[in-house]
Amino acid sequence: MQEAAQPEPPRNPLAPPTPTSAFNTAELVEEARRQALSSGEGSSGFSQPITMPNAFPAGVPGLKPRSLPVPPLPPSAVGGRHSAPPVPPVPGPHPFPSPQSPLPAPPMTAPTSGQYPASMQSAMLPTVPQAAGLPGMQAQAVSLRAELPRDVRAASAHVVRSRAYAFVLDLRAIPIEVGSGRFAKAYLGEERWLESKTDFRRPVVIKILQKGVTDEDRMRFQIEKELLERVQGHPNIVGLHASGESDDPEFVPLAIRDKVENDFVILERLDMSLEERLKGARVRNKREDLLTYEMRERLFRVLDYMIPVTSAIEYAHLVKNVCHRDIKPANVLVGLADTSLRGSTLEVRLADFNVAKLHDDDVNFQMTQLKSVPGTLFFQSPEQETNVLELLVNVVQGSPEVEFFEDFYIQIAKNDSFGLYNRGDEYTVLYADRAKKRLVLDRPYREPSEVNVRAKIRKSVGRPADIYSLGAMFYYLISGAYANPKTLYDAFHKFIEYENPDETNTIDGYLTHEYGIIESLRAPKAPQGGATVAPADRFFTYKHYLDGNGDLIEPPVMKIIAKCMIRNKPDSYTQAHDVETRGISALVQDLIELYAVYGFHPAAGSTQMARRGHKALAKSGFRRGLDRFGLRVKRMWNGFLRMFGKRP
Repeated sequence: MQEAAQPEPPRNPLAPPTPTSAFNTAELVEEARRQALSSGEGSSGFSQPITMPNAFPAGVPGLKPRSLPVPPLPPSAVGGRHSAPPVPPVPGPHPFPSPQSPLPAPPMTAPTSGQYPASMQSAMLPTVPQAAGLPGMQAQAVSLRAELPRDVRAASAHVVRSRAYAFVLDLRAIPIEVGSGRFAKAYLGEERWLESKTDFRRPVVIKILQKGVTDEDRMRFQIEKELLERVQGHPNIVGLHASGESDDPEFVPLAIRDKVENDFVILERLDMSLEERLKGARVRNKREDLLTYEMRERLFRVLDYMIPVTSAIEYAHLVKNVCHRDIKPANVLVGLADTSLRGSTLEVRLADFNVAKLHDDDVNFQMTQLKSVPGTLFFQSPEQETNVLELLVNVVQGSPEVEFFEDFYIQIAKNDSFGLYNRGDEYTVLYADRAKKRLVLDRPYREPSEVNVRAKIRKSVGRPADIYSLGAMFYYLISGAYANPKTLYDAFHKFIEYENPDETNTIDGYLTHEYGIIESLRAPKAPQGGATVAPADRFFTYKHYLDGNGDLIEPPVMKIIAKCMIRNKPDSYTQAHDVETRGISALVQDLIELYAVYGFHPAAGSTQMARRGHKALAKSGFRRGLDRFGLRVKRMWNGFLRMFGKRP
């Protein structure tokens, strides 16, 4: 006989949470935040600022609800000397109130100065008063993070700190523009901490959406805000202070009110982009002419830019599963070293995630769902340059195989998408057999069979595209911001199409062969009675291996560049179809090892430290001028040889 089911005993609302009945911490935090902000008043003053409380911006007057992630604590805050002692288990009723009971609003008091490190101030929650109805119980100071381990949960009590943002205006009440893009403009702004005892202020950048942009560009701006929030936490990714939409028209200055929307992103401010640094577009006396340095010193300076950027991409790929897809010098921001401080170093940040892509099991943000995958021609991968291909095909209902009749000049590979024009369904390509002219899809074709119909292949743009762009940018920088990466890729193209599986079909073997030919061309033996060919003519077909001064790029450097841009060989960093590649880590490691290859220990320090007053740190201004003069004479002499080098 089956026993009768026992009635479930009534649950104690103060009982400790169990895996099946854990109270919703987010609801408690939201309730406390609303009570803490219900009596708050909007601030006024510096150019009609908007006020945003740190980590809890929703509900602030003048802003639509929007949630910002709380930055994670540094490793030193977990189990380190600054971390709070663990809370022992409390027997009996749980010390926190139930989700149904209201939570008293915590007082708006700042933590004791010096109690925690500065990097933890925005994430630490100070001790709060006793919970209502629970005498003798005091909440412990804990950290609030976006991602918590399963055995840790956030406390229900929290603290709110408000910050006001405003445009910085010149004497004519016009905001100061610091940058402009396709769909947004960047202006100089100011952040003010409202609860600060010292009236703390710092400059920021307000990136705001322009009026009249297309729906695609508007979507791209929203995607940038979402993905920039997700990748926060790395020192070489531009910091995000706030984002949202202001309903207060006074926030936007009158001079630009008819040009921009109220949709904005507030970012940390740096001095200039890497492209402006190399070209001297913003401040001419701050230009860094890489061609004035000899190859070894130029390499070290280039690595000071490349290693932080590749490290940021490694974090985005492997930790956040985000692909940038528009890596170029214009999207790398730099903060110059303060020459008055001996310990000041160069700051490098990766910015502009407006064409980035996120893919996980729950969310899929990608610009490939729109019309195109934008990028910059010099640095974009081949699958970005030609993102959609057309083929004449036969499709059979119920069969995963597709027969095509036209050849294609870009490889169709795994993870590309297939679909007929004017049809709704899209399929993922599993395999492309170029010899038999057939494609294999991830599932049988479901629509009616058709013959001689136009199909479109959309190339997948993911992690391999970022690795290609990093190699292209490395080549551009090491050549002295002179060479065109597309010219180098065109030279590699014949080798890329060589598919015989032999021992020489590797990047290492290919470059060994190429540099062997270059060595033989350096001092050729003139034929009997023939003419001596000028060096400029001898190296014409190998011009892509030279920098802006006409010097040969070293083989270890070119090997790293080739392993990024050639993506179908056994020793490549990645295959072009491998959207889940982890090859970025090998690239970071090889860049770091270049220090040791050229006789500089990576731990010895940065080449971009402030250099002043020491012979071992930098050359004098006079010596630097002599070097520049010598390089100019060398270029004039090379031009003279090109004009009169051919002699009978």
